[in-house]
Amino acid sequence: MNCQEIIEVETLDTDEAWDLFGEIHGRQTTLNPQVREIAKSMVEMCDGLPLSIITLAGSMRGETVIQAWRDAMEELRKSVMGGNDDMDDKVFKIIKYSIDRLDPILSLCFLCCSLYPQDHKIPRSELIKNFILEELVDGRTSMKSQFEKGHSILDKLVSLRLLESTRVVDECDSVKMHDLVRTVALKITEGKTKVIGGHCVLKEIPNEELWSKDLETISLMHNDINEIPIGVSPNCPNLSTLLLQRNLRLRFIADSFFSQMRSLRTLNLSETDIEVLPDSLSNLERLKALILENCASLVYVPYLGKMKELTQLDLSHTSIKEVPRGMEKLVDLKFLSMKNAYNKLEIFPTGLLPNLEKLQCLHIPYEVVAPIEDIECLQQLEEFEGRVRNVRDFNRFVKSRENRVHSVSYCIEVGNEHLGDEEDDYADSVECMGYTSVVFFKTDFSDEEMIIILPNGIGFVKFYECDSLSNCFSDDFDTPSSLHTLEIKKCGKIECILKNDRHSVALEHVTLADLPDFTGVIHKQNIEASLLGPPRFSSLKSLWISDCNKMQKLGLPASEFPNLETLSIKKCSDIEEIIEDNEEGGGNILTISLPKLKWLELYKLPRLRSICNATMVCDSIHMISLSSCLLLKKVPFYFPRDDDVINDGLIYSPPTTLKGIELGEDEEEWWESLEWEHPSHKNLVQPLVTFESSSEVFY
Repeated sequence: MNCQEIIEVETLDTDEAWDLFGEIHGRQTTLNPQVREIAKSMVEMCDGLPLSIITLAGSMRGETVIQAWRDAMEELRKSVMGGNDDMDDKVFKIIKYSIDRLDPILSLCFLCCSLYPQDHKIPRSELIKNFILEELVDGRTSMKSQFEKGHSILDKLVSLRLLESTRVVDECDSVKMHDLVRTVALKITEGKTKVIGGHCVLKEIPNEELWSKDLETISLMHNDINEIPIGVSPNCPNLSTLLLQRNLRLRFIADSFFSQMRSLRTLNLSETDIEVLPDSLSNLERLKALILENCASLVYVPYLGKMKELTQLDLSHTSIKEVPRGMEKLVDLKFLSMKNAYNKLEIFPTGLLPNLEKLQCLHIPYEVVAPIEDIECLQQLEEFEGRVRNVRDFNRFVKSRENRVHSVSYCIEVGNEHLGDEEDDYADSVECMGYTSVVFFKTDFSDEEMIIILPNGIGFVKFYECDSLSNCFSDDFDTPSSLHTLEIKKCGKIECILKNDRHSVALEHVTLADLPDFTGVIHKQNIEASLLGPPRFSSLKSLWISDCNKMQKLGLPASEFPNLETLSIKKCSDIEEIIEDNEEGGGNILTISLPKLKWLELYKLPRLRSICNATMVCDSIHMISLSSCLLLKKVPFYFPRDDDVINDGLIYSPPTTLKGIELGEDEEEWWESLEWEHPSHKNLVQPLVTFESSSEVFY
């Protein structure tokens, strides 16, 4: 944790340095002349070192008062004076200067980020939970407000260039810390904080002489420690934070290990292979957070009743068979997660939750029924995940949340059985604070006197194997404006989503699958009348339909979904035409417009004869996937005219956005038989055609 490592740094000349400062600061061209000269002097002190310039510029963002600039320059001059002229030393001093300018709360939040291994991408949500736990954000506000404040803190640190935003596709929003910035941060906390190993470097628990009495925080995360043997008992009376997460092979912790850590406040053992926690854990009476997430082998947690100050208990993705003893005494608990207990937890006891009056977040495994009568008592609840038995209990939950100070986010399953992991992707997380979803699985809707409440604020609704729905979805449910995603799968009786009542919906994503009686999105007797008035699916972006074998037409004119981006129809044996429309274009040519459509997928539609009886103008089309639609004779896409080269015979151009046409293997003959509006059309798109097996194209 010193600055002796030699790093090759390419320096910038004066103009390049000033340009870099301006790029990061963002306002150097509008600075008044006096401030501008001070800024240039400060940049010169950086000796052309890019990281120094970046952190300096970030630290001065938003500063306009000339005296503040003068004071900052004087502080910077004092910071870089003395010592040697080594570039690393210069960078170190300027980074430390930028850190020293932070307000105390921002500085502590920044130092929290240094506890992770070098180059580690740290999920924002994880850091914000740490900020909340360390009381670096106001705990008197709602969880949503706390998360918003946490994001604001991270945004500020990114703006100051002390953190970098990172995101990889399919990963959560994260930040990382530059190696040298991290080194400076650890130097600042040297003596009280130790970060050892990382990236599986450490194979054994460090020797006890490294655990000093002054130590307050130690991070051993992301290593390869497999046991903490009998007799190991570090003397750390001031240790408050112990981070052991992601030691994937850590299977055993001796009872002696925690005996001299009576000040411990945070213990993170998540993603370890621990099976049995030592009984000495019970004596950590000052513990505020016990994090055991993804300890898949964990079957035993000792008595917790002495931990009166515990506010966060994460037992999600473990194999515990019963709720730990003593939990009813955890009166300060705000966060309790026991979701996904690998089918081991058999029952969640009634009478426990009323003792936990401060609970803000509660996750109960879907495998057990949540005690609705206890949940109704939780006045401060803001986030809930679990399963209730029936519609009546779901309505009780919804009504219990009315007129509360804070809104509630939830993922609820309704039914006597758990849907199963293969279908519960809707509940990966509700950490976005505000996302709400409900899944009805084998739910009984036959009680005509039961009013089903879909409250405003709900975002996702799914019906799975619910055979007592009405013929039309809108007959059973009023769709709130917040509802953006609807899935209906394996439900008998339902024939359509809407009738011709001009009822509009704000749905963005609709999935319909395995519906034996489904005939179309809008009731088939009202298609022509539906052309009147404004579109009812104006927000719809994606429509996925499969295995609806009574559907002969989509039942949704093109004018009803002007913002549709994805249309996928698969394995519907009776469908003959996809899109119907009576709108006429110029002359004798019928045209319809789907201006946002990017992807069209048609698969295993044996009776399909027409995509549309008009020419389709799709200015955004990116990919067309067709397979096993052998009666289809025409692909009616619009090809723009190129009047400038008409004399050369090239009177058309392919759709400019089209990147590919994917067809099923062995369908070359069918492709050759297709009819085109003009002979040149086929030749224009031929280079984009590929023939793939259905398993590669359709998913």
